[in-house]
Amino acid sequence: MSRIAIAMALVAALGGIPATDADAGTAGPIIRPVVTWSISDRFGIDADGDGLVDIPNTPEYTHNRAPGSCALRCDAARFDVRFEAGLTGTPADLGYLPVVAYRWEISGAGLPAPRRYLTSAPELEVALPEGDYTLEVRAAVSFGGFVVETGAVEHFVVEDLLVVAIGDSYASGEGNPEVGRQPGAAARWAGSYDPDAAAAHAAAHRSSLAWPARVALSLERSSPASSVTFVSVAASGASIDEGIISPQHGAPAQVDQLRDLVGDRRIDVLLIQAGGNDIGFVRVVRSLVEADRMLDPVCYDRLLDNTFAAVADGDWSRGVSLGYDAPFSIVCRPAVSTKGLSRLPGLLGLPAAFARLDDHLASLDVGRVVLVGYPDPTGSAAGEETCGEIVGDTTPPFHFNEINRHEQELGVALVLEPLNKALRAAAGVRGWDYVDGVAEAFAAGHGYCAPWPDYEPPGGGGDDSLDHPGGWYHNAGAGDLPTLAGEASVTWYRTAAQSTALQGESPAHTDGTLHPNELGHAAIARLVLTRLGD
Repeated sequence: MSRIAIAMALVAALGGIPATDADAGTAGPIIRPVVTWSISDRFGIDADGDGLVDIPNTPEYTHNRAPGSCALRCDAARFDVRFEAGLTGTPADLGYLPVVAYRWEISGAGLPAPRRYLTSAPELEVALPEGDYTLEVRAAVSFGGFVVETGAVEHFVVEDLLVVAIGDSYASGEGNPEVGRQPGAAARWAGSYDPDAAAAHAAAHRSSLAWPARVALSLERSSPASSVTFVSVAASGASIDEGIISPQHGAPAQVDQLRDLVGDRRIDVLLIQAGGNDIGFVRVVRSLVEADRMLDPVCYDRLLDNTFAAVADGDWSRGVSLGYDAPFSIVCRPAVSTKGLSRLPGLLGLPAAFARLDDHLASLDVGRVVLVGYPDPTGSAAGEETCGEIVGDTTPPFHFNEINRHEQELGVALVLEPLNKALRAAAGVRGWDYVDGVAEAFAAGHGYCAPWPDYEPPGGGGDDSLDHPGGWYHNAGAGDLPTLAGEASVTWYRTAAQSTALQGESPAHTDGTLHPNELGHAAIARLVLTRLGD
């Protein structure tokens, strides 16, 4: 081809220089730019290189600002968008067409005026607030001494999901430290490059293995064209009234923490797991463990009755005392408990407690609210009966103090099922999404007494004894948790003995007992993601 013929062919292929089909009034250029875009990931990052997934929990992170820039007020969040351009439709006989420059124009959303950029490379990175945008890109193509422009228009959306978690130890990740305790060193919890946030994570026992974090991580990976900002203020031991809407052990109320962290930014998804401590979860476990017919045959039944009555009405002042009926009969009589336990809302007070929570959430801009039910620890294997005993692994050799099969059955009927029913009702009244099926999933072969996970490496050589947590505990960090051989019958619960090995300093320190392990949290996350996709 002659130089003139080549130029004419090039101009024809480029459609006569119009930037858009509308400009040309005809079928548009054959050769035009094609643009792909992506938004930088914001969760699942280890920014400080300490080996832990960061849950930064700072206003600057929430608004994607430089550290220390939100002392008085944080401006609207902006997110890093990367564009890559190329040419499509090049005729084979023209070969490679060098582009000498790219002109970019971005308009839309809240921009006061279009932004224009000129680059020699086919990439552009800009920080933009969330919203709908139009991008016009024009490529200047050089060939045979001629420079001709071709253009295209693309529409794109900047979307960053703000996912927030509040609640109790089941939402914080209790029982699943990032790194288990070592000789002379305590367990390590979720990471943050902010020292105050890291200290708060440690006090609250927050973990990146907790189901809210796994939900956020899955959402982050679901599309390169969006990102996720994740904040968790869930704390071990929190209840609605003490922890979520009011301070807990010196820590500000979770709702107040959120207000400081997110400001007026909209929370796209609020994840909640709460209610267990409002009916006395820890007290129930302790009462059932301590109640033993062999050790206290006289008051055993009354102790159980007192426990389940307190679950219902929140009155934990009930106690027992031994008495005598003439001439030689020993009887159990009601008494006032000497433990001085405070009154809780109980099952009967849960509707009012969630109403109080809803009132406090009104001060935040919240989109979708997801409330998650509680799991069932009693299932040992699919189709079989409940575990023979729960928590007996910390009381050898006779295992008098445990939760036996009879107590488990009462616990499911009088505690777990009414609790999840109350949560379902609370969600329904407020239009929240309730994640059902958690109890059933755990009961189907993943209870407390099912076999431990076994992370033995391929080829053998692993040690899954209690003293070697690496054999039965795995923190995948930002990676996916492995699918285990025999996963259908492994426990999704953290046992008392495992809890002590991972995070306790003595057999009495078993805070992680009866909480989901890393596989249990992954299972809950899958159920939540399914609900979000409905």
